[in-house]
Amino acid sequence: MQRLPLDQNGSSLEPNQDQPPHIVPDHRGNLHITVKKSKPILGIAIEGGANTKHPLPRIINIHEHGAAYDAGGLEVGQLILEVDGNKVEGMHHQDVARLIAECFAARDKNDITFLVVEAKKSNLEPKPTALIFLEA
Repeated sequence: MQRLPLDQNGSSLEPNQDQPPHIVPDHRGNLHITVKKSKPILGIAIEGGANTKHPLPRIINIHEHGAAYDAGGLEVGQLILEVDGNKVEGMHHQDVARLIAECFAARDKNDITFLVVEAKKSNLEPKPTALIFLEA
């Protein structure tokens, strides 16, 4: 049995199990994931953007002390397509990071919504290829 990390008060840092993550799939296989602003930080790290080798930003880490970890739903490896309805395709990495930070900091909403897709389901990312040699 694995022991979960504890915060300073001795409470488990396990994601909130009282409420399931708010995830709504669409007809294309994308996921609309809503994260409540329950912590001072969102707690995700991304890589990629239009000015990198990965044209779409990808989640590379979810910090256990952040709202994203607490809410559940977002996962390492997912590609971000939209943040609060703003498309991120074609945006540079710094601009995507700024958009996420500004949307999370906005006080007029109690949550932030991501449209994501699993990397393997995306047609926007390069796929590994294999050569098959057939003998006659």
